[in-house]
Amino acid sequence: MRNVGLIVLDTVRKDYFDEYAPRLQALSDTSMTQCRAASSWSTPSHTSLFTGKLPSEHGVHSESFDASFSFEQFDVEDTFLGDLPEHRTLGLSANSYINTAFGFDTLFDEFYDFSIGSHTNETLFTDGLVVQEYMKSTDEPSAAKRYLGFLKACAAHDKPLKSVANGVWSQIGHTVKDLPVPEFVDDGASNIVKTATERSTAGDEPVFLFTNFMDAHTPLRNLVQYDQSLHSVPNSWSSRKLDKWELNKDKAATSEYTDNYRQLYAASIDYLDRVVSQFLVELMAKSEEEWTFVVISDHGHNLGDDADDGLFHHTGSMSEGIQHTPCEIINAPDGSAKEITDYVSHIDLTDLIPKLAADEPIPEDFGHDHVVAETIGLLGHGDRTWGHEFTEEDHEFWNRMIRVAYEGETKLQWDSLGECIEYELDHDRPSWQREVARHSGPPPEVTALFDTPLDEYKKAAAAGEQDMEFDEDVEEQLKELGYL
Repeated sequence: MRNVGLIVLDTVRKDYFDEYAPRLQALSDTSMTQCRAASSWSTPSHTSLFTGKLPSEHGVHSESFDASFSFEQFDVEDTFLGDLPEHRTLGLSANSYINTAFGFDTLFDEFYDFSIGSHTNETLFTDGLVVQEYMKSTDEPSAAKRYLGFLKACAAHDKPLKSVANGVWSQIGHTVKDLPVPEFVDDGASNIVKTATERSTAGDEPVFLFTNFMDAHTPLRNLVQYDQSLHSVPNSWSSRKLDKWELNKDKAATSEYTDNYRQLYAASIDYLDRVVSQFLVELMAKSEEEWTFVVISDHGHNLGDDADDGLFHHTGSMSEGIQHTPCEIINAPDGSAKEITDYVSHIDLTDLIPKLAADEPIPEDFGHDHVVAETIGLLGHGDRTWGHEFTEEDHEFWNRMIRVAYEGETKLQWDSLGECIEYELDHDRPSWQREVARHSGPPPEVTALFDTPLDEYKKAAAAGEQDMEFDEDVEEQLKELGYL
């Protein structure tokens, strides 16, 4: 019986991983070079990772996700965690969806939420008292008395100085971010590795570890921890200068903005590579039991390339920049294949992880001749899309349902607007695609790979009501990360 870790590097695309994550690649025993995400953003992608189902099968997607959403709808037995009965399950996440606010913690024996990091300034130290959590626990109408109560709670906390520092940071953090100097608080990586190391070695039973690292996700800005030789971006610059609709709908990105965006995205992946590789090496050294780690991303990210159709972010697109993800197996069981060059989908991990836990080697024929994926609708509507006005045609485009199917070096993409595009791929050129033809629709043998026809599913999904009145703090996080 092995310890197993599922390490999700959120939003990391394959080509940039190959170039800027050499340490993790050097540690890898098995590379799955043609891995594809099951969907294009965090919530459906993670649900697919854990359930082994596509979004139209598990029902989690943009047109079902709202303020009432909770992962509590899934029982542990609905996920691969149910196939690990002897393992203590430990989760740590910096993702604003994959957190306690949306019930992801209910799937684990032990869960640590790091989604209140520097994106929204709430806390420096997750082991101290968090202002946000304290304020939710009090009904005191007076602001002065609320903060006095917070200070008293800090004094009673087992980490009083860190708790007070969190309070100070909640007041000045947004100001520090506007200064023309590199920021010094990452998006949870350093806290995650510290806590994960402590908790993974805390017991005698085998461990399943899940981590989500958000440091490569927007907003992008310079950190003092970055390798400064990798970029020339001014310290005053941030990707916040333009939101995703200004980038994608208004085409407002200049060449300078695009260059800065790409440089800091690369530097963030290099930072994750250094932090995560050291973490995995130290954890293996400190543990008496064998560890196997599966290092992936939940999806990639568009960077304005021609192959990305000039798009940024990962809304309304299933480009190869989004779909082609890293998948490296570190310290794989003896006898495992060194490289899997056939297609692998994220939904395959529900079979793989229990086998790794049972010390079973990865076979040469683990991959497939073809895989499929889909994304369904747009998160937000009307004034929930950053306050931008959309024509009916614009909203219909961004809110469309998209499906893709892969076979050989061909990708077929079709959507609820009736568009069907054939792309050429190059397996030696990660995250790249080129349009080669347009068709009237996908052939029956391709549509048969899905349980429900696209138009039928899209119509049913669009008919559902959504409660978009998120908690104020959650809504602020989702806006900051570019989802609303």
